[in-house]
Amino acid sequence: MADQEYPKQDAQDRLQLKITLKRVNWRNLVIVFVLCAVLSFPVYYTRITQPVEGDFGSHVRHAEEYLANGFFEPVPRSHPLLQYMMIGISKLAGGAFGLYGSLLIIQVFVQGLIGGIVYLWLGDANRKGWEWWRVGISVSLTFLAPVMLLALVDGLYYYGYIGLANYHNPTIHLLKPFAMLCLVLALKGLEKAKNRWWVVAASAVLVVLSSLIKPNFILAFVPALGILSLYRLLRKQTLDLRLMIFGFALPSIAVLIWQWAITYQGGDYANSIALAPLALESAYSNFLFPKFLLSSLFVLQGLWIFRNALIKNPILFLGWITLLIGVFQNYMLIENGPEMLSGNFRWSGQIALFLMVVILVRHSLRYFIADNQGKAWQKILGLGTYLAHLGGGIIYYLYCLTSIHYR
Repeated sequence: MADQEYPKQDAQDRLQLKITLKRVNWRNLVIVFVLCAVLSFPVYYTRITQPVEGDFGSHVRHAEEYLANGFFEPVPRSHPLLQYMMIGISKLAGGAFGLYGSLLIIQVFVQGLIGGIVYLWLGDANRKGWEWWRVGISVSLTFLAPVMLLALVDGLYYYGYIGLANYHNPTIHLLKPFAMLCLVLALKGLEKAKNRWWVVAASAVLVVLSSLIKPNFILAFVPALGILSLYRLLRKQTLDLRLMIFGFALPSIAVLIWQWAITYQGGDYANSIALAPLALESAYSNFLFPKFLLSSLFVLQGLWIFRNALIKNPILFLGWITLLIGVFQNYMLIENGPEMLSGNFRWSGQIALFLMVVILVRHSLRYFIADNQGKAWQKILGLGTYLAHLGGGIIYYLYCLTSIHYR
């Protein structure tokens, strides 16, 4: 019986896709992509091609070692997708540019891709001025950063905060579009009781690819999705259990076990993960709590304004659970051994906060602008905190453009 429903569902899906594509403003989508790419090019060019602090050089070195020896060290071996992309682009170019050039292309392209995905996900609306909001938010969101007030006190623009814009680490940047696409597919499982197998397969592929960039996204997102799925099962609400299990849970478990075996059971990083509340982050800053508030000012005001919709709206619920798990990992977990000072669980907080910002931006725009709901003070508070983050992003952009440091 279920199989007989698929042709009808497929026809509906094709019709919906056709309508969606027809309604896309392709000119504005291209404008968003180009603006994000062009505006980000100077800072990525500086950070990648000049002798400054950052992780770009180590990623190039890993790719060079692979080309020379045919294998990676344990850590890059567990998530080598960026290196394979760099090598592939360089070879496709026929030697026109090297690994550094490939890395620059990836970073700039991803910036445009993030803006484009945000633009598409915001959707259209029959509201005057909507496209101006949609384009402006899609471009500006890719440059948001924590509010930088404490830089006047300690001179630090990155340490102690949960970063949004990141100009020193290429993999957290590359992870963002994969995380957003996983989020969109996860929502299908909360809207339909049964999706087609291609949705399940696409989810599984994206989960694995995201982990091959950095495992931090699935370390925060998939447990949150599991908690929400259990909640909806108990409440007998719509849930595609097949998608949750085969599209998210099982692929995540499989790839994490494989990564654990490579990274921690190879002899170099034995007994690596430990619970150490604030141990690492407190070494970088004396202002952790105020910097947490300044990192999440926009989402905290959103939590207050939309508190009544927190549990009723599945995407808000999912975003907040993901953020709580990511923040816990950020502040509470460390890796013993040589990777401890790298702060690799910091990425969980960053990707979770970024996703929550994207979720809340979309919810806020649809609520306040598209549907013209809410009170004036709520709109002012939301816009004000967003602009504060944008101001922090401009400051951090200029700092990374003119300084050898990123901290």
